[in-house]
Amino acid sequence: MNVVAKQVQRKFEREQQKLNRSSRADNILRSRISLEEQSRKIQEQVAEIGLLMRKADTHFAREEWRDVEKILIQVLALDEHNPKANRLLGLVYLHREDWKKAELIFQNLVELEPKDATHFGNLGLAFYRQKKYPLARESYENAVRIDTHKAPRWISLGQVYLRLKDFENAIAAFKNAVKRDHRNLDFLFALAEAYEKGGNAKAALKTFERILELSPYNDEVKFKIKKLESEI
Repeated sequence: MNVVAKQVQRKFEREQQKLNRSSRADNILRSRISLEEQSRKIQEQVAEIGLLMRKADTHFAREEWRDVEKILIQVLALDEHNPKANRLLGLVYLHREDWKKAELIFQNLVELEPKDATHFGNLGLAFYRQKKYPLARESYENAVRIDTHKAPRWISLGQVYLRLKDFENAIAAFKNAVKRDHRNLDFLFALAEAYEKGGNAKAALKTFERILELSPYNDEVKFKIKKLESEI
């Protein structure tokens, strides 16, 4: 290659390097602008969701269910996996006794937040009200597996077992509830009736007698005791 050709080649290479640097700079600039635009849109969306959720909370406190539903649907159109919006919407459907819609919402929530016992409890209620007892049992079992401390969940599980005529597990569930609140008359009554339905009259009698100690003027319990004494 002659000298002139080499000079031309070097000049071409320098121009190409400048062009490459310029192209990279343009790409970096475009990327930065794009990120800034995305960040701005996200911030605007977060602000809009925050405003809508505050409105939803206000209507929820007033039990204005249709207004809450309308607002939360707007939130979920912006962020379909928003846990709070889904939870509130599920509670709205429970309050309105729209069990099927509540089921769909809490089905979604147990997938989004699989360690939240409340979601499983609410899903269990939605199933129970639709008489889907095996599914209700599974949901309540998940709820008490995650959190064993809430006595009402054990009561709900026990009621499902009764519907399924699983008296042994019903008794065990009610015992767990009584263990956590041993002076609760409703829990004791549920346990006594489970014993009775399960054919254990002596245990039922003993439990009703315990209730009578706590509530001496309870005529219903007195009747139950008299009935069981005549059968034993």
